[in-house]
Amino acid sequence: MEGGHPFAGGRGGCNAAWFTREGLSLAVGILPGSGAPGLGRIHTPMRKFIYCLLLPLLLCAQTAWAQDAPLFEAVAAGRLEEVERLVGAGAAVNARNENAETPLYVAAQEGYAAIVRFLLDKGADVKIPTENGETVLHAAALSGDAAVITLLLDRGAEVDRANRDGERALFWAALAGNGRAAQILLDHGAKINAVDAHGNSALHAAADGGYETTTWLLLDQGANRALRNRAGDTPLDLARERGYRNIAELLRR
Repeated sequence: MEGGHPFAGGRGGCNAAWFTREGLSLAVGILPGSGAPGLGRIHTPMRKFIYCLLLPLLLCAQTAWAQDAPLFEAVAAGRLEEVERLVGAGAAVNARNENAETPLYVAAQEGYAAIVRFLLDKGADVKIPTENGETVLHAAALSGDAAVITLLLDRGAEVDRANRDGERALFWAALAGNGRAAQILLDHGAKINAVDAHGNSALHAAADGGYETTTWLLLDQGANRALRNRAGDTPLDLARERGYRNIAELLRR
């Protein structure tokens, strides 16, 4: 949920995640006689007034969660027939959980290509970000499922969209040592030397994680081995610190 705004999404503008986490705690704190710290100076009539304003929103959140939870559970378990039944009965394909993840994000994260395809066919949005700005392509890159990654890219996923930490899908693929995923992303135009908020590139991630094959792939595709992150480290420095001799040898060539 970008920016943490309570009306960023959900049914009818009500974001269940925000109100479940923030609104409920606030409402409980302002109930008359709640004794919540720091709220004692609010006069009882005002507390009642604010509570009455929040109550419909809280009910909206509870209703949304009750409707959406079965779909998330079915997706996470990989039950395609159950997902089809729930969506056919009206479950929202772009619903969000407490982390602002959609059912499509969960399916991509688990590598369920058939469910990903079904949700996309039913209107799932590949560009909806999580709270930290990750998209379904980040999730797919981390899981490493080639079919899911290709499908998402074919359906409009942005190959170089970064999260709030400046991390792109290629970085996540390298972070998990998913060389095949990295190759697909590069074939679709991913910027090989893009860096995150700390100055780390995908090559930094692969070298730091000890992923020799992925490191070789990135070097073969033109990754800059001389890039230094904000701490002043090159990928070679990280490999040496971790004791990855084979990777260090690759990076010294």
